[in-house]
Order: sequence, then C-alpha cells, then structure tokens
Amino acid sequence: MMPFSALDMGFFDTIGRGWKMSKLSMAVVKKDPELMVYVFLSGIMALGAMVAMGLPEFLNMGWARTEEGKMTPAYMGFVFAGYMGISIIVTFWNSAIVANAYIRLNGGDPKFVDGFGAAFKRIHLIIMWGIIAGTVGLLLKALKQAAREQKGGGAVLVMILQIIGATIWWIMSFFVIPLMVIEGIGVGESMKKSKQMFMKTWGENVTSGMGIGIITAFFGLIIVVIGVGLSIALGPLWYIGAIVGAIAMVILIMWSSAAEQVAVAALYIFSTTGKMPGLYQEMGMNDFKMQTGPAPQRL
Repeated sequence: MMPFSALDMGFFDTIGRGWKMSKLSMAVVKKDPELMVYVFLSGIMALGAMVAMGLPEFLNMGWARTEEGKMTPAYMGFVFAGYMGISIIVTFWNSAIVANAYIRLNGGDPKFVDGFGAAFKRIHLIIMWGIIAGTVGLLLKALKQAAREQKGGGAVLVMILQIIGATIWWIMSFFVIPLMVIEGIGVGESMKKSKQMFMKTWGENVTSGMGIGIITAFFGLIIVVIGVGLSIALGPLWYIGAIVGAIAMVILIMWSSAAEQVAVAALYIFSTTGKMPGLYQEMGMNDFKMQTGPAPQRL
C-alpha cells in the first residue's frame, strides 16, 4: 500500500498542476486575444437568438399565447428550437476556440480562420452535440426548478438527483468537444472516451476550472472597486465610470470563457499524450509525465 505521505504529496501535486494550468490558460488568451473574438461572436449570435425567441410574445402575436395567457404548443416548440439554436451556437464557437488553442499549445501559430475551419469541418457533429447538450441542460434546469417548488424530503430528493445528474453529465461531456473536433470521433464514442479520460485527470480538471474562477473573481472585484470609485469621483458624470466598468467586466468574462476552453484543450493533450502541452512546458510545466496510450490523430 502506498504510504499516506506519498498519497498526500500526489494529491497536492495534482492541485498544483491544475492551478498552474489555470494561470497558463489565462496567459494563453492574453497572448492570443483573438480567442476572445470567438467568445464575442458566440455571445452576439446567442443574444440574437434570444431576442428572436422573445419577439413573438413582445409583439403580441396571436399564435404565441392562448386567451388564458399560456404558451401555445407552437410557441413552446419555437422556444425549444431557439434553445437548441443557442446550444449549437455556443458549441460551435467553443469548438473553434479548442481547435485554435490546440494548434497554439502544440507550437503552431493559428489564425482566426483555422479555428473556424476546424469547427465547420465537424459541423454535423457539432449540431448533434448541441442538440443533445441543450436538451440535457433543459432537463437539469427542470429538475432544479422542481426542487425549488417541492417541500421537505421531496425537495431534498429532487435536489440530490439534480446534483448527481449534473455531475455525471459533466464527466461524460468534459472532453467531447476536443474529441469531436480534433479526432473526428462520433458523439456516442466521444462521451464514452470522455469519461475514461476524465477519470485520469479529474484532479487537474476540477482545480483548473476552480483556478480560472478564482482569478476571474479577483479581477472582477478589482473592476467593481475601480468602477465604483471612478463613478464617485466623476460626480455628475458617474455614468462614465459605470460604462468603463461594464466594458471591463465584459472583456473579463470573454477572457475567462476563452481560458476555460484553452484549459480543456490543454487537459485533452495531457490526458491523451501523458505530457503537458509544448507551450506549457516552455513556460515551466515540464516536470510531470503520465502513462498513457498512443497519441490520437490530429486535426
């Protein structure tokens, strides 16, 4: 049996690697700010889809609501299609980020069209996965809402089911996008392989995600403090401080969102090759190797 001290050191090593990966993922986006353009386009297109979903009700179209004020089956189908569209949009641009980051992490110099082209090449898989991910997302939201409406033991049971379902889905879906986009593997096989890969690097997966969240929260707090201070200092022109703070917060969210996908690409490389990405090794993460199988086929 492995001594407790060895297990302890392995645990903290895993946390350390995950934390370093989160910082380096943020640094990659800082070095390649064009990655945030993907996030910006994703946000604009998703916002457009949301506006389109709400237009029939905003314009008081007769087919959207019944006389009692309830959603008609037609409008429910329209809204569901809109949700699926948003899911596909987000999946497509996340795929573009992962593809672009994969090239960068392996020492390449990708352009905007490289990520777009790689995602478009797998558009059939992206549409399938977007619909599946969107449907599961709605089901998990429905469970969460049901937990709020329940009382006593029923609420606890539904909440537990929702947490278990969300965790299983996270594990099954974590590496699906890089597997689809980089290797061209089908959705079903990608989900199976994602589970296997996640179990090998779960510590780094969790810690890197938490690290990006902590870094984002830290800079977000700074932005709020500066924005509020600027608004107070400007007096009647307080709105300038509010606008500056809002723009800075949007940029931070785009930076964080792009970094999350860079981290997924880095973890994918780590899980499939047993080595840290070449760019990360150049930045100091070259002291760990993991036993693994043959390297996957490339883009």
